[in-house]
Amino acid sequence: MSAKRKINDYFSKQSKQIDEPQLSPNKIQITEKIPEYHDQIESMPHVNDIGIFVNRDLTDDEKYSALTKVWVPLATYKFPLCSINEKRGLKFQFKWLLEFNWLAYSEKNQGAYCKHCVVFAKTGGVGSQPLRKLVYEAFNAWKKALEVFRKHSTCVYHVTSVVKSDQFLNIFTKKQPSIIAAICEDRKVQIQENRKKLVPIIECIILCGRQEIALRGHNDSGKMCVNEELSNDGNFRAILRYRAKGDQFLKLYLENNQRYKYIGAKIQNEIIAACGDIIQKKIVEKINAAECFSILADETTDVSNKEQLTLCVRYIDDQNNLCEDFLKYVNIDSLTGASLSSAILNGLTSCGVQCDFLFGQGYDGASNMSGKCRGVQAIICEKYPHALYVHCAAHSLNLAVSTASNIKPIRNCLGILEKMYTFFNTPKRSSVILSEIDGCDFEPKVKSLKRLCATRWVQRYDAVNDFVELFPFVVAALEIISEWNDSSATDASILLKAFDSEFLISLQVIKNLFSYGLLLCKQLQSEQIDLMEAVCLAENTVLALKDIRSNTDEEFKQIFVKSEEMAAIININLSVKRIAKRQTNRANPFTDSMNNATCEMVIEVYYRTTIFVPYVDHFIGQLEARFLAHKNIFKGMYFLYFIYSCIIE
Repeated sequence: MSAKRKINDYFSKQSKQIDEPQLSPNKIQITEKIPEYHDQIESMPHVNDIGIFVNRDLTDDEKYSALTKVWVPLATYKFPLCSINEKRGLKFQFKWLLEFNWLAYSEKNQGAYCKHCVVFAKTGGVGSQPLRKLVYEAFNAWKKALEVFRKHSTCVYHVTSVVKSDQFLNIFTKKQPSIIAAICEDRKVQIQENRKKLVPIIECIILCGRQEIALRGHNDSGKMCVNEELSNDGNFRAILRYRAKGDQFLKLYLENNQRYKYIGAKIQNEIIAACGDIIQKKIVEKINAAECFSILADETTDVSNKEQLTLCVRYIDDQNNLCEDFLKYVNIDSLTGASLSSAILNGLTSCGVQCDFLFGQGYDGASNMSGKCRGVQAIICEKYPHALYVHCAAHSLNLAVSTASNIKPIRNCLGILEKMYTFFNTPKRSSVILSEIDGCDFEPKVKSLKRLCATRWVQRYDAVNDFVELFPFVVAALEIISEWNDSSATDASILLKAFDSEFLISLQVIKNLFSYGLLLCKQLQSEQIDLMEAVCLAENTVLALKDIRSNTDEEFKQIFVKSEEMAAIININLSVKRIAKRQTNRANPFTDSMNNATCEMVIEVYYRTTIFVPYVDHFIGQLEARFLAHKNIFKGMYFLYFIYSCIIE
């Protein structure tokens, strides 16, 4: 069997231009706007572009990155045409990188450099002249490229720089000690002792981070005594103190009179930041090794009222496991498509992610994210054509439920639940519910009302379910509060009157249908799910709802019985509101079950026709419409899944 192909093998750019059909003048004007916003992207150079290290005093980490992790373009990379080479049409050739292992191409400066000379060469020009091309200046005279490259390989300063590079890498990677460490034995001892002091401190901070424990307490400064705990000085110090009781070296270090102990708040934050950099570096290495990833981004406002963009990635690791990892937060000042696309690409580049491997985008459905002309997905797709945009499936479900819930009885019912939570969200009133629960033989699973989630509509199922369970205690509490001699009594009386037939039946309908959406929502938010599985789950949910729609009599009968049980708690009978032949603000159906002479209708049929059936129809219609776009993505891609199924079999 032939070698297993990677997913990006199926997404190759077409070399031939495809004749596009004639468009109308309006559409031509729209499509011409895309490059305009694409040109506004202020892209950062690749994180290890050789041009970043030119003519600078480099740290040891930067030298190591320039020598071993310098950015190398892909074999399919389209090198730009420089102005001096326009007449001949000459470009940089990828094969030169394979022939000269010291050569590095800079996308930032659009030229070639010698990575060894950039780091170590300072002098050595002909006639004591300063070094220029391939060292301090980018070389782009491609007509003489091979001649210049071969001549540079024999230069004395180049050979010296290569030797210095080998020596530096051996020392930096601990293959041999540095000159100072080799000469001074006391320095080796001091280094080992300092590491022995820092290791337990770092391990305690990592322990607090893994267990999600806050580090600092009321007072975490001053001298530290291992055997005595004078005050609550935080979890970090408590754990470090407990460890020092079994570590005599650490105990002596913490209790001596030395000024710097490396346990202060500033050092803790620096260690946490270093741990974050190490974790991010490992994630980026996995992403670049996968050579195929998708970006997930969403903007939100934090407690300090700063707009932040969350960057996450999905990829397949070397163990064929689907991974979804958080990368970083990016502060943004503008919510336009051009600004957000620049923030996403620059955020990926700053982390070291190779954007050439970007094959997917996942955002919400806002116009600045999903717009076909000015949206983030359009601008990024213009630069990276393989980056296919997919609307977040969980967000699509949320929009479907939100739009379907605009039916007046459903909307009114949810509004009353929100008012109920607000009313009982005070210690004085909530204590009345608790006292009613304590005085009852039946103990519910919950003891307080939940607020309806403002953004995730499906998550409102928990609030609805808790209200149904606490309904007898809520009614009893409202009756008690209605007898008070303050303004709360009026509000309680109004809320009691809101418990009419329409509210009770709408409440049971919401609980029933939200339960189907909740299960789908949890599945869509799982890490291992893919788009095809998400579409299949949505189709299964639609089939289940259509089965309910085809058996409305039996399904609604159960809902109606539960509503009658709730009506018995407040001593009312389910009834139909007044019906007139001309009614514009209320459902007013006329069916065969109505007696036109007396205008009396069977109650169950009325509410099934005005609430249950319309809500189910809206729910099904919204799910089919929202997830149809996801299903259309697979057009032309079924061949991939056919090959995959054949391989599995």
